[in-house]
Amino acid sequence: MGLEKIEKGTIIHKAGVDTVGTIEILVKGSIKIYDQFSSITISVGSFIGIVESPGKKYVYSYEALEDSAVYSYPFEDLTDIPPIVKSNPKIAPILAAQSVATASKCCDVYEKEYDDALSEYEKIIADYADYPSLCIKVGETPMIFNEIDEIIPPEKSQKIGEWAFPYIRSLKDNEALLKKSLYGINIDIAAGIVMSTFYIYENISKENQLLGEYRKALKKKTANFTANMKMLNAKLSDLEKNADGGAGVVTVVNALSTILAYSGVSPEIAAKFEEQIGEFKHNANRYDSEDEARALRRNLGNTFYEVFTPAFIKSLNDDNYPMEVKMFFMFGFVDEELAGEKNTRILYNMAKAYVPDPEGNVVTLYEWLKKIYNLEVEPSRNEFDQDWESYLREQKATGNLKQAQIDAMVNDPKSRLDFEIHNLFSLGNRMTFGRISSFVPVFDEMNVLRPLDMAYLTYSKINEYFANIRAVDYGVFCRQAVYSNPEIGVTQLFYADDITPYMILMPNVGSRASLWQEIEGKKRSTKARMLVSIFNTENTEECMVRLFGEFRWEMCKTEQGVHWNDVTDPSLTSMYCDYLQFFKKNSALSTENKEKLKTDLKKYSNNYKNVFIADYLAYVKFEANGSPRLNKVAREILFTFCPFAKELREKVSDNPQYTELINHYQAHIGNLAKPVMNMASKLKRDGIEIPEQITKQIEYLSK
Repeated sequence: MGLEKIEKGTIIHKAGVDTVGTIEILVKGSIKIYDQFSSITISVGSFIGIVESPGKKYVYSYEALEDSAVYSYPFEDLTDIPPIVKSNPKIAPILAAQSVATASKCCDVYEKEYDDALSEYEKIIADYADYPSLCIKVGETPMIFNEIDEIIPPEKSQKIGEWAFPYIRSLKDNEALLKKSLYGINIDIAAGIVMSTFYIYENISKENQLLGEYRKALKKKTANFTANMKMLNAKLSDLEKNADGGAGVVTVVNALSTILAYSGVSPEIAAKFEEQIGEFKHNANRYDSEDEARALRRNLGNTFYEVFTPAFIKSLNDDNYPMEVKMFFMFGFVDEELAGEKNTRILYNMAKAYVPDPEGNVVTLYEWLKKIYNLEVEPSRNEFDQDWESYLREQKATGNLKQAQIDAMVNDPKSRLDFEIHNLFSLGNRMTFGRISSFVPVFDEMNVLRPLDMAYLTYSKINEYFANIRAVDYGVFCRQAVYSNPEIGVTQLFYADDITPYMILMPNVGSRASLWQEIEGKKRSTKARMLVSIFNTENTEECMVRLFGEFRWEMCKTEQGVHWNDVTDPSLTSMYCDYLQFFKKNSALSTENKEKLKTDLKKYSNNYKNVFIADYLAYVKFEANGSPRLNKVAREILFTFCPFAKELREKVSDNPQYTELINHYQAHIGNLAKPVMNMASKLKRDGIEIPEQITKQIEYLSK
């Protein structure tokens, strides 16, 4: 014990090896304190080993950065620290100041350690999100890594009070003043400062160790995925090098000839389509508004569907059709020169690596047409809002079809397919493309306004958008259903049935998403049908939120029927129509609010639905994140009929703009939940299995 000289580079104490038995004061030089992930440097007047536990192995290593000297004291208990300070009255202010300086460095290290851990977590999550796209680029089938779904982000400790960091940093910022006016006044003050800062950075040290353990566990748990990502990145790098050198690149030659030969169309149609594609790709002004260019695009579009239909029917009994044909079905690809060499390679790998949605909610147009052909779903409505049976009845009424023809067509796969191709495919393809007047159904590199891998929508991306919207507007896809089972005493129970819609990926590079129909026929328990380009060139998140807002509006209209705008029967649409129609007389709106509404109505051509969709976007994107965008009336209507999910409600509960709305909501939900809970309790007491519908409603009311 006593004064010890230490040469530069000497490890004074080694983590996990040496046992804590002393505590030192650094009287000369500088020392580095470090572990696997972080380090700090301390200078003269600092304690060495103060955060270590006597009798246990050192957690940190201590290394002399220069020739140094320390004064060593026995260290058996925390109560040894104050006497050490008091035995050095001359340097007590320096000990206090250096304790603060060390604590300040520990605060910085903790925040960096947390940020590093969070960055590692976020990189894994980001890589996992990009993983399907990367597989597509290199033509590999994505693997499933369930362990990635189990990892959680690091959490900031609640043991370190929010006051601690600003307190320490304030002491550090005023170090010169405090050394003169406080630390030196009394030895007990100096000892108290040492001990108070000690307790803070002892907690920080423990939390740093936990973050270190978190990072080790994260690395171990994600090792397989990380290795797979490295392999894919290496493969992608090789492909790019080969592409530059011209070797080993996927070669697609005469794709149009392959597609036409496979489709089996007549020589006349084949020659016409080849001529149209040739003229189109060699026309530098092919998207002009001139009559000649418009006619070419229109004729090419008509012939495209004449080729598509027979190719599709032939593929139904062929599991090994050419990759060019698959690219034709998925992306509208017809010609490698029109698509461009790089895009052709990307499309080839995407088609090769394509994996269907296991849940069957997100489907390519090809997969959707198979459902229609195989009688799994009914054909979609046409442009006049007629479903398949309504269309056939109308054809009979106008004399275009006889009853015998209708009987033969109603369940005929080919007739149903033709109806779907003529309506949902051809019209929906044009709608999602975004620029209706310049639409062509073939893939053209001139329309690629965003890198294909970024624009490509896979089922995992779409399902993520579904999850994201439910995390805000949890009831977005719910519709009211009725359950009755008198045998167990349930006469009538209204419950929320959450039905995920179909998302049909249209084979184009487009900018829009569209709600084709909110239900199938008149059955409210059926899935909505939504369309989006398989390559979306716009902000896909906003595109999806607008789409879900449109669904909210149309589903409400369907449920309300003729009362959809009747304010005496309160609903989302009726309340919004009343609000927009009579906003000038609404005393709850300021003059500024009214002027904005007047501008919005003019902007959206007095279309109430479009005004609502814009407000819904603001509600989901901004209001849910604590950034107010809506006026009081719009906010109240939206929260009443599209309430935030539980986690978000708790997050905004302190916001005075939402406090009253949340209180009303909770009272309302409590009234709805009570009879359902009583019903479940009674069934349980009677030994009767609780029906799924009751369980669903209890879960819904607890969200």
